[in-house]
Amino acid sequence: VSGGTIGAEQATLTFMVGGSKDGFARARPVLDAMGKKVVHCGDVGMGQAAKLCNNLVLGICMAAVCEGHALGGRLGLDQKLLAEIMNTSSGRCWSSDTYNPCPGVMDGVPSARGYTGGFACDLMVKDLGLAAAAAQSAQPRLGLPMGGLALQLYSLMSQHGAGTKDFSGLFEFVAAQAQERARDGK
Repeated sequence: VSGGTIGAEQATLTFMVGGSKDGFARARPVLDAMGKKVVHCGDVGMGQAAKLCNNLVLGICMAAVCEGHALGGRLGLDQKLLAEIMNTSSGRCWSSDTYNPCPGVMDGVPSARGYTGGFACDLMVKDLGLAAAAAQSAQPRLGLPMGGLALQLYSLMSQHGAGTKDFSGLFEFVAAQAQERARDGK
C-alpha cells in the first residue's frame, strides 16, 4: 500500500498486489473501495518488491528535498518561493509538491504539525534496510549507493531520538545538524 494516512483518509491509496490472477480478481473489489489504483504486480511477493522500490525512491527524493530546502534557508531564500520554483521546475516530485517537508510551506502535512502523523522515520529505515537487503540478494548483486546514503541519514535521525516523527522531519534534522556544526566551528 502506498499513499499514507492522507491517502487512507481520502481513499486514494495505491495497492501493489502480488499473487495469482484469480486471487487478485477476487480481492480487487475490496481494494477498489479503499484506493484509486490497484495494480497486479505478478506472483506472490511482487507487490512487496514494488513497494520496496517505490519507498527507496521516496526516501531518496525526500532526503533531496529536505537538503534543498535546508540549503535554501541558509542562503536566505523564502521557503514558499523555493517550493513554488521546485514544483514548476525539474526538482518537482511528490515530496516537494504534495508532502513538502519544510514547515510553513503547506497545510495538512506532517511538517505543518511538528512532524506528527504520517510515515514514521523508523518505518523508512526499515523499508530502506529491506531494499538494501533485497539488492544484496538479487543476482547479480546490486549496489544502491544513494539508497545507502538515505538509509544512513534516516538512521541518524532515528538515533537522535526522532524515529517516531514523520520521515519528512529529516528537514529539521538536517538543518539542526548544520547549526551544530556551525556552532562547533566545523
